[in-house]
Amino acid sequence: MELHSLMALSTKVCVATLLMVPGERAIQHLFSRNTHLEFDYSVLLTVLPIYFFLACWAAGMSIASGIVVPMLFIGGIYGRLVGLAIVSMFGVHTADSSPYWAWMDPGAFALIGAASFFGGVSRLTVSLTVIMMEITNDVQFLLPIMVAIMVAKWVGDFLTHPLYHALLEFKCIPFLDAEPVIVTDGQRVVNLELYSTKDVMSNPAVIIHKQDSIASLASLLLDTTHGGFPVVETTGYGSEVFIGLLTRLELTVLLGHEDIFENILTNDSQEQTEITFLSYQEFSDDKPPDWFDTKSVLQKYVDDVKYKNLRINLTPYINQSAMTVHENFSLHRAYIIFRTLGLRHLTVVDDNNSVKGMITRKDLMGFNMERRLNMILVQRLREASTMCEMKSPA
Repeated sequence: MELHSLMALSTKVCVATLLMVPGERAIQHLFSRNTHLEFDYSVLLTVLPIYFFLACWAAGMSIASGIVVPMLFIGGIYGRLVGLAIVSMFGVHTADSSPYWAWMDPGAFALIGAASFFGGVSRLTVSLTVIMMEITNDVQFLLPIMVAIMVAKWVGDFLTHPLYHALLEFKCIPFLDAEPVIVTDGQRVVNLELYSTKDVMSNPAVIIHKQDSIASLASLLLDTTHGGFPVVETTGYGSEVFIGLLTRLELTVLLGHEDIFENILTNDSQEQTEITFLSYQEFSDDKPPDWFDTKSVLQKYVDDVKYKNLRINLTPYINQSAMTVHENFSLHRAYIIFRTLGLRHLTVVDDNNSVKGMITRKDLMGFNMERRLNMILVQRLREASTMCEMKSPA
């Protein structure tokens, strides 16, 4: 009875040694050498599911909590389990008694297990190998660590995305890969050089004019959720040409300052009161001022008749460096430009520099391009079959 109580107490103490101390110290216990029987199966199999559940829970919460230590801890536990199994089969061997078999140490297997779990989750390779070498300062295990990391990466790539990629998908963040890979029929990779920007752009684009009424701009912000708007100017021939871009935030900030509004009924030839312009600091604020209740103020602009006769001159605030591409521009090159320059909006124009559509990150997401290009392929196949039927003899 006493022996059973002592064993239970020992198990509780070992569990507390791993769970009730900081993660760094627990990892040191797992990586420690010549401690073959410090933790038995019951301790490791008890701690592993508890810590794994808590680590997943903490990683998914909206709090500042890293996952480096949990990854090393979880990998160290199952690596030590493997090492403990080998010790159970072949016995305890130390550097003094049998140097050739000294590698059969649960602490060494905990190190390899931590590296493999870290590599499988993060898909890091060379940098992770350097990190593990810096942590342990044991060059003898360089090759096993490299092999474990590469195997973990290959298995992880075969099964699923990396953790951080999965979190991006879970939070619906439109992340673009370095190279677009679009597959049709589950097999064939589509060559995006054969398609143009007009095939994936969102159209018609919601445009604003260089001088627009306050009521129409407020109504635009209330009725749409777009993040950017192409600004156009009407030429002498009646066509509207692209001159720049304004984001939703910039337009909201401008509408929060009534001192820059102009009266539409006043002719250009008549003398107007001096119009004040916003400074760059005010205009480039990351968010509107706290006093600016956006929705209520915009609704007031729409409902009040006087704002229909007021306008705002957007010329000083337009981003005239906004990128544009032709509607027949290569889709693959447009993707590379968009991702390399870190754009949020890419305006698509025609030969007359008139706005034909807009491209955002969501338009360039793989599933969206695949859906649109499949529709184009189906349409082309129908047209080809129709032409064949027309050419075939009756």
